[in-house]
Amino acid sequence: MLRNEKGTGLVLAILIIVALFVLGTSLAFLTRTDVSISKHQTQYVEAFYVAEAGIEEALARMALRFPTDISANGSTFNAAIRDTVLPANPDWTGRIFLCRPGQAPAAGEDEFHTVTVQNASDWLLYSSADDPDLAINIRHKWIDRNGDGTRDLNELVRYDASRMPPQNFVSGDLIEVVTVTGRKGTAERALLVEATRYPLNVNAKAAVLSDGPVNYRGNVAICGHNHSLYTPEYSDIPDDCRDYVDCTHQDNSTSCVVAGCVCGTMTTGDYIDYIGSTEPHGSPIDNTDSTNTFYTLAQTLGITQEEVDEILAQADWHSANESSQLDGITFIDGDATETEKFNNISGSGLLYVDGKLEITGNFAWKGLVYTEGDLEIKGTAWILGAVVVKGDLDAEAVNFGAGTPTVLYSSDALDFYLKENLKYVKIGWKETSGQL
Repeated sequence: MLRNEKGTGLVLAILIIVALFVLGTSLAFLTRTDVSISKHQTQYVEAFYVAEAGIEEALARMALRFPTDISANGSTFNAAIRDTVLPANPDWTGRIFLCRPGQAPAAGEDEFHTVTVQNASDWLLYSSADDPDLAINIRHKWIDRNGDGTRDLNELVRYDASRMPPQNFVSGDLIEVVTVTGRKGTAERALLVEATRYPLNVNAKAAVLSDGPVNYRGNVAICGHNHSLYTPEYSDIPDDCRDYVDCTHQDNSTSCVVAGCVCGTMTTGDYIDYIGSTEPHGSPIDNTDSTNTFYTLAQTLGITQEEVDEILAQADWHSANESSQLDGITFIDGDATETEKFNNISGSGLLYVDGKLEITGNFAWKGLVYTEGDLEIKGTAWILGAVVVKGDLDAEAVNFGAGTPTVLYSSDALDFYLKENLKYVKIGWKETSGQL
């Protein structure tokens, strides 16, 4: 009977079946685990891209002129995000919530709350409807220099490309810190990005810089003293600019300021013809030395020609006839004369004409006026900032033939109105946390 092997085949078959079952179960479990891991890993990667999308919305809206009304999700609201206090409010915080217009939580003191511009039908989860910590947060970069835990204006970090290191507490544009948490499924990725306005380093050598002869006729007022950003439109030369030549005075209201005064009119060796009741001021009043250097637009803005090309390619306006209020980057490719001349127009930012510029009627501009051809003014022109004219070699580059043209130099107006219309650029980023 011990040698009877009947039934052993059945036992062996059962053992094989059990082994195959265990192996199959294990493989199924491992496959499910791999699928689950792959799914979570995919969500983890997608959460990163969701967070990046939130960063891009924040930067785009920070670059908008304030206010800028848009329509989204059935309502019209101001999409621009900005600390509107000058000088800056160290405690300012901006937040973007993931909800419809009018549903954002009430903002506290020093806060600005707004809602996403995303279409509600396909929201990306890079914010929260009501949680301030999970909303997109924007704050000025701050370092507690004295250790008192209080944000002071002189502790806000700025970015100045002309300094080394660029980050400092004295000059340049404020650095904004944007934090975003992107979510996809159960995965979260949190990003922190530091950004600043397009880093211009404006080099204006005079209220009016010309590479050719200058002819002032009529009631012309040219002042190279450094005027306030808040100088009233169409205002005349302030009395203290007439009283002081060496810029040793101080008036921070609507007049001259302590430092930064430049020459009233500068040429590269050509004459300046004062006729009529022209009133020139500056430090010095004028300079016609042949060693003076003329600046291209790139040199004036303190950036490369490639960067200039990028800015002009994204110009807001291309004709004097598009609007009577041209705020932003205005690029006229060719002459701005006859039907394209500037007549009864106001604006701010950069006005660049790749040809001759003719101004008639009322004209008010805050920022930089730069023309590759001649500049002819026959009306009531008022410019706060600076004028640069390359000019035609066969004629007077600057011809204020009639009217009451006024050019008041202002480094603050150049800096503010040029940068106000440029995008934000990232200068640093890091991931602050992430979980599957």
